[in-house]
Amino acid sequence: MESVLNNEWDEYAENWNVDPSVEKYAAMAFSELTKKIKLDGLSVLDFGCGTGVLTQMIGAKVRDVVAIDPSSEMIKYLDMKTLKNVSTISDFLTEELINKRSEFENKFDLIVASSVCGFLPSYEETLCLLKSLLKEDGSFVQWDWLADDQHSGVGLSIDRVKKVFDVNQFIDVQITTPFIMENSKGSMTVLMAYGKNISQVNKVGL
Repeated sequence: MESVLNNEWDEYAENWNVDPSVEKYAAMAFSELTKKIKLDGLSVLDFGCGTGVLTQMIGAKVRDVVAIDPSSEMIKYLDMKTLKNVSTISDFLTEELINKRSEFENKFDLIVASSVCGFLPSYEETLCLLKSLLKEDGSFVQWDWLADDQHSGVGLSIDRVKKVFDVNQFIDVQITTPFIMENSKGSMTVLMAYGKNISQVNKVGL
């Protein structure tokens, strides 16, 4: 199962790495993340990390980060940052990859996905796979363009995200629209979704 973007994103890597709007998006996402989660000492999976703009910000606060993206060019620019506590994987996230890579032997306290879920061929299947990589009481956070009538076909709707989080039994789910990005085509609202992995204690109580 291909669960993230294909390698056509390689051609965007060079400009992506120096695009000020990418830096701004990452900075605003990071600001919202730190309002919600204390990052100190966490193990993190950055899913669809791109060139690692957000990875670098998170890496400065946490114990370690595994950053995965299928674009080898994106990963190349992240590797150039030589972040000591960040390991990188250039591949699609699949069950087969999880079983063969040592980086997935231990589950994660936090998984982030910035501007990636809305581009997935199967958001629903991928979120199920990502949830399997969370520790009990671990958190998942995503940011994506908010789908609306003006930008049809772009991003995710609040209803779709809520449904997928419910199906995967996340708890403490919060879906917000914390910031807006301006570009040549106008304003685009960013959706942020947070959910916590249900613990064994909560499962027993169900």
